[in-house]
Amino acid sequence: MILFSRGVLRSVLCFLPLLAALLVSVQAAAHHSQAHFDREYTEIEGVLTEVKMRNPHVLFTLQTEDPLTGEESEVLLETTSLYYLDRAGVEPDWFQEGDRVRVVGRASTRRPTEFLASEMILQDQGQRHVYLLGDEVESRFSENIVDTAAENRGLFRTWSIPRNNERQRHTLLTETAQAALESWDPVNNYSTQCDPGGMPRLMWFPHPFELIDQGDEILAKFEMYNVERTIHMNHSEAPEGTERTRWGYSTGEWVDQRTLVVTTTHIGWPYYQGGIPLSDQAVVTERFALSEDQSRIDLLVTTTDPENFVEPATVDAYWVALNEELKDFICETD
Repeated sequence: MILFSRGVLRSVLCFLPLLAALLVSVQAAAHHSQAHFDREYTEIEGVLTEVKMRNPHVLFTLQTEDPLTGEESEVLLETTSLYYLDRAGVEPDWFQEGDRVRVVGRASTRRPTEFLASEMILQDQGQRHVYLLGDEVESRFSENIVDTAAENRGLFRTWSIPRNNERQRHTLLTETAQAALESWDPVNNYSTQCDPGGMPRLMWFPHPFELIDQGDEILAKFEMYNVERTIHMNHSEAPEGTERTRWGYSTGEWVDQRTLVVTTTHIGWPYYQGGIPLSDQAVVTERFALSEDQSRIDLLVTTTDPENFVEPATVDAYWVALNEELKDFICETD
């Protein structure tokens, strides 16, 4: 397999925000498996021999040929999720086994036969360009207009990621946590084995979630891994004898009509995100703030854990009302 250098300005600009963030804090990997891919964009060409439209990532197998030796090899192409491609209007039947394609992306630094594909050019379909990862996909997201004020459902609806799916993160690690992170294997870990992990990572998965009013409880349902989580509105703290679980024990309080604050303790999951550790003393606070027209919620997730964070770690994001329906999430591993 031959990799051809592609020094495009787009790839450089893509990494500037990440580099800037690294100057002020230690950031979690944007995705569980992207940490072992080279930062330089390259291009490969070949024929699709297998197409897997599946979760947690769409996968392709590409048969390539060395132009000098004629030797053939197969490369596994990893892309984004089915949800992202669907939101961007990408049709599964665009990809057919036997199609000749060119692929732009990043090669794995650990596995020479793996490639993170950000763009695919379908040569048998009039050079159709299909974006598979990053800003180019998100900029094409569909966004259905919803009259949220007329529906007047408040927080209790399905919430979706916006086109500009930015997450403002601040994570300053202790020396102990940094040492643990450096031993993390980005290839073989819970995420690559279809394990959803636990709190607080659950709250910034890039898939829709729904809040359902059940009186003394709020049920939070997540498309990602079909997870359900309960927020107890009739307790100010976890009852005595509460066992630790990966989602912890959550209590909620209304600050005003549009602001819900949720506190979670008793988390029995050892990771914050990726390989960043989380101690059993961690406390997670979520602040859901509903916009005046009820079309958006701003969500600030603050995690206090002195053993692993020099100061509370935060993730600041927002979600929008699109009236999406949660789909069954079936995760597959090879």
